[in-house]
Amino acid sequence: MNFSYRRSCAVLCLVSLTLLTGCGGGVKPPVEKLVSGSGTIKVDGKPVGGVRIRLSPINDTKSVGGAWAVTKDDGTFTLTHWSGKEGVTPGSYLVTFSKYVKPDGSPLGDKDSPALVGAKELIAPQWSNPAPEQIAALSRRIDIPESGKTDIDFSITPSGS
Repeated sequence: MNFSYRRSCAVLCLVSLTLLTGCGGGVKPPVEKLVSGSGTIKVDGKPVGGVRIRLSPINDTKSVGGAWAVTKDDGTFTLTHWSGKEGVTPGSYLVTFSKYVKPDGSPLGDKDSPALVGAKELIAPQWSNPAPEQIAALSRRIDIPESGKTDIDFSITPSGS
């Protein structure tokens, strides 16, 4: 074996080892200030459980991934930050909702994929899957102040309305 071949193998091994182990302590997600966020969702005027609410950051909001929640049977919810901690980063968000059920009307299980079980969306498209012109509507937006927001209340329409 010649010297240049062994040196090339050694360099390749070092590069591979560096790529496998990383070049430091790893990338840590940014730390975001969290404030409280909660409220009630009504569908067709009635509180409904199992409705998913998603807050997606817009404009200059500092949140990387927004927040989400699932309503309890009385329609109330408490937001969970994308990191899994309770709360939401102050800022402006686009709000969407969804409530999927299986074809027989029964609720989805924790591990059910809506697409794989042929689930039906019970929330009207303007709330669950808005068209681009609906995204800018003020009714689709929520602003979370530095002090938090515990009166996030929406009354949305079911699918077919």
